[in-house]
Amino acid sequence: MSGVKRLQPRLSAILFKLQFEEQVSNIKPDIMAVSTACEEIKKSKSFSKLLELVLLMGNYMNAGSRNAQTFGFNLSSLCKLRDTKSFDQKTTLLHFLVEICEEKYPDVLRFVEDLQHVDKASRVSAESLEKSLKQMERQLKQLEKDLETFPLPEDIHDKFVAKMSISF
Repeated sequence: MSGVKRLQPRLSAILFKLQFEEQVSNIKPDIMAVSTACEEIKKSKSFSKLLELVLLMGNYMNAGSRNAQTFGFNLSSLCKLRDTKSFDQKTTLLHFLVEICEEKYPDVLRFVEDLQHVDKASRVSAESLEKSLKQMERQLKQLEKDLETFPLPEDIHDKFVAKMSISF
């Protein structure tokens, strides 16, 4: 073992190669769930109409203020629908929105049917997914660096650089 040049980088690279498929298969379902949910949200006409109604209500309420005729809103504003109450404190803006949808836009209330993967995607931890991807990126960059700086083999049977280069 003492005769093997750059043993530590070799072992690290081999370990990374052996664990690569497992790492990919561990994060792939989460990435697919989030991607699918994003596509569902983008394609959902009823969800788009619901957000349009929220924007319309906000523009109506802000008429005359500097925020009148806004073209968009922060997603965090959606939480305020539940918290914004009527003068008598019995009805929230969310209740009002549901009533309007039930009366005039019943198809909007079926937006949940369009968003079947959102629940699963909401359980994905963005931080852990990002951490895993960054770790894999660091390992790949280290492998590339090691392969570029690896000395020419003195032994004709040393196929480390050739084998590791073909794999990735």
